[in-house]
Amino acid sequence: MDEIIPRFKGAIIVSLVLAFILMILPLREDWLVWRPEWLALTIIHWGLVSPQRSSLLLVWFIGLMVDALYGSILGQHALGYAIVLYMTLRMRPRVIADSFFQQIFIVFIVLGTYLLINLWILGVTGHSPKGWSYWWTVASSIVVWPFYHYFLQIFHLKKKSF
Repeated sequence: MDEIIPRFKGAIIVSLVLAFILMILPLREDWLVWRPEWLALTIIHWGLVSPQRSSLLLVWFIGLMVDALYGSILGQHALGYAIVLYMTLRMRPRVIADSFFQQIFIVFIVLGTYLLINLWILGVTGHSPKGWSYWWTVASSIVVWPFYHYFLQIFHLKKKSF
């Protein structure tokens, strides 16, 4: 997979802010369980296409902002997003450049791990969700991934090979 250059200096930050806005958009109560993990998908995207420019420190800071927004334990989402980026960077060499099914598999594994960590923290604090509806966000994120991954291509340029 070739290294991809962002279109402008703050492209990664702008895309993370866009994902943050998508994450806080109000939805009806029964639709909240289907909301994709926009920030995690953005982190996975940049980890796959531009690993040299992906920053654990930036991801940790975004996670702390999400913790402050949701009122969750400080570091819960920060740890989750850092693990999302780490796992994506570790699995990246095993992905064929445009293999759709490998990308879907990575999204499934990484988001499943992220949600499992959050579920563990919620369980320890006594706020564990009821039923299987907690995991529906993985399904919606997998459905949205190809379109969102394609949309995020407006933020980068393809590096030319000579």
